[in-house]
Amino acid sequence: MSIRADLFKATFLALLIKLTSAQLNYLMLVVLAQAMDIEGYGTFAFGFSAALILGQIALMGQNQLVLRVLPAITGPESAVQRSAAIAFGARNVVVAGIVAGLVLVVFGLTKAGNTSIVAAAFLVLPIAFAELQSSVLRTQNRIVSALAPRDILWRLTVIAVAGLVLLNILPKLSPVWAFLLCAGSLIFWLVVQASLAPVTRYQKGFKESSVAQRRGWWAMSQSFWLASVVVVSGPNLAVVVIGLIMNPEQTAPFFAALKTAQLMTLLLLAANLAATPVISKAYAEGAHEKLRSICRLVSGAAGGFAALGLVVFWAFGDVVLGMFGAGYAVAKPELLVMSLGFAFSAASGLNGILMQMAGQEKAFARLSLGWNFVGLAALIPMVSAYGTFGGACAVALTTIAWNIQAWILCRCRIGTDPSLLGFLLPDPHLRMKV
Repeated sequence: MSIRADLFKATFLALLIKLTSAQLNYLMLVVLAQAMDIEGYGTFAFGFSAALILGQIALMGQNQLVLRVLPAITGPESAVQRSAAIAFGARNVVVAGIVAGLVLVVFGLTKAGNTSIVAAAFLVLPIAFAELQSSVLRTQNRIVSALAPRDILWRLTVIAVAGLVLLNILPKLSPVWAFLLCAGSLIFWLVVQASLAPVTRYQKGFKESSVAQRRGWWAMSQSFWLASVVVVSGPNLAVVVIGLIMNPEQTAPFFAALKTAQLMTLLLLAANLAATPVISKAYAEGAHEKLRSICRLVSGAAGGFAALGLVVFWAFGDVVLGMFGAGYAVAKPELLVMSLGFAFSAASGLNGILMQMAGQEKAFARLSLGWNFVGLAALIPMVSAYGTFGGACAVALTTIAWNIQAWILCRCRIGTDPSLLGFLLPDPHLRMKV
C-alpha cells in the first residue's frame, strides 16, 4: 500500500473519531453549561483551562518523545527498548502530574472565593496521562483504541451524567461536582484503555533502560516539552487571564467562543495524529518527496475545511454560541477574530510537527516560547483595555505570528513547505540529514 493510501486510511479513521469527538465535545460543554448557572460555568471554564495548561506542563513532552523514538526503534532488542521508553515517559508524567496538581490546590486554597478550584486539580494528571497513553497506542497504528476512550467514551459519560441534571433527576451541578465528574470518568476510561493494550503495561519497562538512554530521552524531551506547553497554553491562558481580571459571567462566553474557534484546526489535528509517525519515519529515511506529498495533502484539506468553517461562523456564529445558553451569543465578535487566527494555522499545515520530527524541535521551542511570551505580554493590557475582545485579538495575532515564522524555518532549514503555499512556491532543494 502506498504512503498516500496509508496516510489516507489512518487520517480517515482519526478524522472520523475527531469529528465525532468534536460534536460530543460541543454537546458536553453545552450540557455542562445548561446544567450549571453562568457564574458556575465561568468558574468551571477558568479551572478547566488552568488544568489543561498544567496538564500540558505535566506531560513534559513525553507524548512527542514516544512518537519520535518508538517508530525508529527496530532490531532484535526493540521490544525491551520500546518498553523502557514507554515506562520512562509514564514515570515522568505521573510525578509531574502530582506536583502540578498540588500547585492548583495551593492556588485554590489561597485565593479567596475560589476554593472550588481545588477540585480542578484532580483533572491535571488524567489530562496529561491521557495524551501520553494515546501517543503510545498511535505508534502501534491503533488509531481507534488510542482516541476513542478519551475523545468519545469519556465525553459520552460526562454528557450522560450531566443530562440527568437537565432531566431534573440530579440537582444543578456546582463547579466542584463538574470537575470531579470530568476527572473521575476520565480516570475510569484510562484504566480500561490501559488494561486492553499489552503495550501500556508500563511496569514492564521501569528497570530496562540505561542511564545513557534516559539522559538522551530527557534531553530530547525538553524541547518537545517547551514547545507543547507554550502552544497549548497560549489560548487557554487567555481564559485564565480573563478569569483573573473579569468576572465569571464574562469568562464563560469567551470560553465558549474559544472552544468554537478551535474547530478551525479540527482536520489538521486529525492529520497530525496520523501523520506524525509517518513524518518521523520518512525523515529518518531521507524520503523528501514523501514529506512534500504528506504536507501538501494535509494543508490542502485542512485549509479548505477552515475556509468553510469561517463562512459558517460568520453567518451562524451567534446561533452556535446560543446553544450554550442565554448570554453566550454576545461573544460572536471574539469568535470571528479567533477563528481567523486558527484558520490561518490550519492553512499553515504541519509546520510544528514537521519541525519537531525533523530535528528542529529546539528551534520550534524557541519560536513558540518567543511568540507566546509576546502574546502573554500583550494579553494582560489588551484584556484590561478592551475586555474579552482584546483577549481574542491577542490569541489570534499570536497564532498567526508563530505560524509565519515556523513556515519560514520549514522552508529554509528542512526544505519543505508545509502550507498551502507549497502548491504555488517551489520547495528549496536542501540536503536532508539522515
